[in-house]
Amino acid sequence: MQSGFHAFDALSVTGLSGLNIIWLNKFVFEGALVGLGLGMVLQARVSLWYHYELVHILSKMFVGAFIGAFLGLICFSIGELLQVWLVLPALSRISSWTLLGLLLVGTTELFHSRSGFLRPRIISGGIGGAIGGGIFELLLLYQMTGPDHLLGLILVGFSISLFVGITEIRATSFALRVVSGKQEGQIYLLDQNRFTLGYGSQNDFIMKGYSEVCELHANILKKGKEVIIENADEGGEVLVNYRLVDQQSMKKGDVIKIGTALLQYYEI
Repeated sequence: MQSGFHAFDALSVTGLSGLNIIWLNKFVFEGALVGLGLGMVLQARVSLWYHYELVHILSKMFVGAFIGAFLGLICFSIGELLQVWLVLPALSRISSWTLLGLLLVGTTELFHSRSGFLRPRIISGGIGGAIGGGIFELLLLYQMTGPDHLLGLILVGFSISLFVGITEIRATSFALRVVSGKQEGQIYLLDQNRFTLGYGSQNDFIMKGYSEVCELHANILKKGKEVIIENADEGGEVLVNYRLVDQQSMKKGDVIKIGTALLQYYEI
């Protein structure tokens, strides 16, 4: 039985005796590298989505790389075990890619557990992994090596990211645009059931550089077809169309004032 990447000589494994060489298999090793890279990309993409500062982005990427490498080892070791148990090599490799897509997107979503479409995102990661793995298997038919081999890995990673992105675009229909202030012109997609605003680093919209803003100043909630903004701190003020509110349903074009920041709500 050969490794999926044809990088080592054929590995002869029978029954459980194959378990002691799984960690030496370059298929598993490269699975960890793919997981590392994809974990970094997915975390960076989410951080850029919310316009985080560079230090915050790098810290998220570091965590994503560690988790991705670990998941890559696990998923691709499972793929090797499936081969030991006489599952078709191509099917076991595609299973590894699919499982990696599911788990990587799932762990990325744990950092944003307020998402309103957690399950579709995770499923889209699995679909991307399966399709990317299928493409990789087609490339294997041409005995790819070197740059072609790297291209196959990139295509799998791109496939996973692409399907997650398509799901997000289809499911997100509300957004905030910064009208004035430090982040003027930036757009924040409201892709969660609960979207937080304030100067604290755990918020979705980190409002640094504005005065009169609390650590957690306001929440934007999705309730059925309504999008509601509520004041989250008694010491702060939230104004909608320049009227002080504690909680109010929003409609397209509403202007929101939080501290010195001026935002506009609109529907995509």
